[in-house]
Amino acid sequence: MSEANDQIVDFTQEGRVIVGTIRTSSVLSAINVAEFGNEVVAYVEARPGVNLLLNFEHVDYLSSAVLTELLRVNKAIESVQGKLRLCSLSKVILEVFQITNLDTMFTIFDEDLDGGRRRFQRALEIQDQEAAWKEPG
Repeated sequence: MSEANDQIVDFTQEGRVIVGTIRTSSVLSAINVAEFGNEVVAYVEARPGVNLLLNFEHVDYLSSAVLTELLRVNKAIESVQGKLRLCSLSKVILEVFQITNLDTMFTIFDEDLDGGRRRFQRALEIQDQEAAWKEPG
């Protein structure tokens, strides 16, 4: 379920998780950061309850404006009762999240894409099991 090739983020459905792979390392520069945010927010708003795993494996640079866009994406996810997780952040990018304390606002998987996807899928399974235990019956 890939979207058009001219987009900044390539979205694919993998089980209950949508993986949003940011396509190139320079894509999150000041030039196209608003486009990135608009693209992801529009995708999220069209999919209530979305479980989005943003994959940063190709990204080696973030402008400070990207952090603002990620907060906007997070707000959009919350408004549709979805979940947002991040994975495959380089050490430098992870450090930016830690310095700004945004690592406390976002769930960041320190694994690569496969590990992050498995971990997200498992968290959803556990959530479902916990909900089943709480159901009256």
